[in-house]
Amino acid sequence: MIDAVTQAQSFRAGWRWWLPPALLTLILALIFLDPFIGDWDALDYTVLSLNGRPSSMLLGRMLFIFMNRGLWLIAHNLFNLEADHAYLLFKFAVVVQSPLVVIAWWTLARDLTRSVQAATIAALFLCVSPFFILYSGQAMTEIPSLLWIAVALIIHLRGVRGRRIWQMLLGAALLGLSINIREAGLLYAPWLLIAPLVCGWKLRPREMLTMALACLIFLICALGLFGIWFWFDVGGYRVAWYGWLESMRMESALHPVSLANYSVLLRYFWQAAPLALPLLPIAAVMEYRRRGLTLPLAFACLGLFANLSLIIHYSIVINGRYLLTGLPAILPLVSAQLIQGLKAITGHMWRAFACAMIALLLVAVWTGLHWWPGNLAYIRARSFTKDYRERLALLPSDAVIIPGAQTVSVTYWRGIGSGHWDVIGTGGGWSSGKLATIVERYLKEGRRIFLDRDIRWWSVCGWQLAETRELTQLESLFHFRRVSETIYEIRPIDDESAQDAPNLQQLLPENRPDEVKYCSG
Repeated sequence: MIDAVTQAQSFRAGWRWWLPPALLTLILALIFLDPFIGDWDALDYTVLSLNGRPSSMLLGRMLFIFMNRGLWLIAHNLFNLEADHAYLLFKFAVVVQSPLVVIAWWTLARDLTRSVQAATIAALFLCVSPFFILYSGQAMTEIPSLLWIAVALIIHLRGVRGRRIWQMLLGAALLGLSINIREAGLLYAPWLLIAPLVCGWKLRPREMLTMALACLIFLICALGLFGIWFWFDVGGYRVAWYGWLESMRMESALHPVSLANYSVLLRYFWQAAPLALPLLPIAAVMEYRRRGLTLPLAFACLGLFANLSLIIHYSIVINGRYLLTGLPAILPLVSAQLIQGLKAITGHMWRAFACAMIALLLVAVWTGLHWWPGNLAYIRARSFTKDYRERLALLPSDAVIIPGAQTVSVTYWRGIGSGHWDVIGTGGGWSSGKLATIVERYLKEGRRIFLDRDIRWWSVCGWQLAETRELTQLESLFHFRRVSETIYEIRPIDDESAQDAPNLQQLLPENRPDEVKYCSG
């Protein structure tokens, strides 16, 4: 058994092992830094952080949002950082945390496998994962969540092994708090029971009470902040939360969950770690034959369960970043068995380590060459949000806008105080079959309505195609006045002064064959 002093000394002495992966992580994060804030959720997080309001999604992401708000208040008061540049602070806070995540998971892998070589390979697996690289440069929750989870599990595991109850409970509390950054920590909750049992704890009253107390503290820390905010309905939070619930119901109807989604999940899993996924079943069998049920094997099974359970959520067919949830848990086992297998072949630990590292980096380069070009257009498209304020400047600050895929841009710039626009948005905000009725209602209220018919904002694929088709019907129901190259004001049909033609039929898939051929399915 390793005591705390030995562990600390081992960590300091092992800097040659964990420092290179950490530096590589930082370099990759800066090279592939997002051109603006990040995914659509990141825009919401930025606005919420500036306004000091929790997200309506799930349990509110309160720790993430209010930590960002604290950073902004400090920077605003000390350095006069304005709201429209706050995203830089939030994004680079994630960049700084990304090497810390790799160091933390290296430490946990070392504690699980008792091998600095296996821990280093596990850290490299993580830092070259395409999803990890991509989200290391965005103001999103993935990286901070992984940091909190790793630290919580390190403390808890050391408490279990040393039978230090306070340490176990502290680890359980931190794991619960991690759920207030991102709810992925919920999928690691079984570890609070699995780790003690695998470490040889007996089901005696004292041990059972300790494990039950850890679970209770976990639940209090996980649900406490959300429970208080929801119970006291701070700022009318319940209405927003129920609104999110209804939005999720609509989204789930558009993307029904089925067993067929497992093919998408496994494809994303493979993209996240193309060498680790096929090695996982081999590593599990070899570990069990040699040593039975061990901590690395149990942890890998939990990570696999965490990722496979994501099938219950429709979003898994949209974005592969969710596979970062359980990926780090499978890496210690895979790395340890890879090192052991190569050692048996080469006859030397150093040669085995070198072969594993070379193979991993070659696969990472190959994956990057195939993965990056296909995602570059999507990544660059997010930067349009940054420039969209120039188009919004052409419109009245209280206009109603139909901006297609740039709905999030309008919401973002309105959220930081650049205007008071209303938006008829796509996705969950789109009232299918009722677009013309909504436009008519706004016109009767005396509101000015504008449409951005930029072909880039209107998809010809999947569920978004229905929105594009419905939009084109407006041309026969209203008149239009051109404001700019792509923006038109919608006017009543009896307004003879508005005679410009937006040519909305150009948005239909039959007029965009070059784009249709890239639609999946």
